[in-house]
Amino acid sequence: MPIYHCSAPVGLLTDSMKADLAEAITEAHVEATGAPRVFVHVYFAELPPGAAYSAGGIDPQISGIQGAIRAGRTIDVKQRLIKRIVASWSEITGQDVKEVVAGLTEIDSDVTMEYGLILPHPGGETEWFAAHKDALDGIEGTGL
Repeated sequence: MPIYHCSAPVGLLTDSMKADLAEAITEAHVEATGAPRVFVHVYFAELPPGAAYSAGGIDPQISGIQGAIRAGRTIDVKQRLIKRIVASWSEITGQDVKEVVAGLTEIDSDVTMEYGLILPHPGGETEWFAAHKDALDGIEGTGL
């Protein structure tokens, strides 16, 4: 957790772009929040013609990025994060920022799981990794 769902028109994203976007979103999230890289997950979906609508009509151009992040970050952090993600999307895909709809949803850490464990609140990762060392089996990126 966080989970970023990215949707784009069929044919917009190449495999290389997806890899670059996943890296850019991961970097943006880690830099803005201080969360470990291992927590960041990015998914892609292609939208066939007729699957996306804006203002009640078919919109064959629109892409969307919806991020679900742990609650507790400042508005400055969240705005910096979403702006960087959209800028990276535009830079990598060539799609105008006016054709990208993006947002963040906050989820309480008490109701989120990763590796079968309830996640810590932001800032509590070091203690969480230490407390769950055996259950995590040295998962890459945990510092174990």
